[in-house]
Amino acid sequence: MVELRSKIPKRIGVLLSSESLWEIVYLFYQIDLNGFMRLPITCRGQSESPKHQVDHSPLFEHLSRIEITNAVDVKPGSLQALILTAGQADFDLYCNYAQAGEAFGVDQGLRAFLRAAHRRGMPIGAFGHAVPLLVKSIQGITKAGPVVTVGNNPILQAGIAAAGAQAVVTRPTEVIIDETNNLVTSGGFLASNRPTEVAADCENMLKAIMELIKG
Repeated sequence: MVELRSKIPKRIGVLLSSESLWEIVYLFYQIDLNGFMRLPITCRGQSESPKHQVDHSPLFEHLSRIEITNAVDVKPGSLQALILTAGQADFDLYCNYAQAGEAFGVDQGLRAFLRAAHRRGMPIGAFGHAVPLLVKSIQGITKAGPVVTVGNNPILQAGIAAAGAQAVVTRPTEVIIDETNNLVTSGGFLASNRPTEVAADCENMLKAIMELIKG
């Protein structure tokens, strides 16, 4: 695995959210600070119906001013790690939790993308609403039941448990590292709307991701 990773560019993919402004800003900062290239990724256009479409483009253009790649065009082997951000609108768009509750399913395009990334063995990080999307997507292919966190949100924790994962209650800025499954999770902006705490959260996320990359 070490030999394989040494041939992969120092690039971290970030699945962008229309709502996670501070997470994206501080993640980009930490990725740049630690010498990685960043690949902004979107799943929009794969599953959005007109009534659920969110206008991401002004936020994305303001944040990155670089090309954003659709997930269908991303080869998991081109990344050393992947980090997911998501807000409530993204969560409602990419899964049917509001209708199906704990029996929810995830959009097939996003699910396929995340399963391919997980099978590749790369570290995957997720904040807040992205965590249940992740654990549901990789259900059935993990080495053991994932151990994750969304901070302290009983509704999302119930969905995580129904997907065969364990949700740990954490405080703002705390991350949970699941070394068995190469996952790093945190409550992110869902756990705290203070920019200083979100900044510390993103720093802790990157530190954990880098430790998993090193193996």
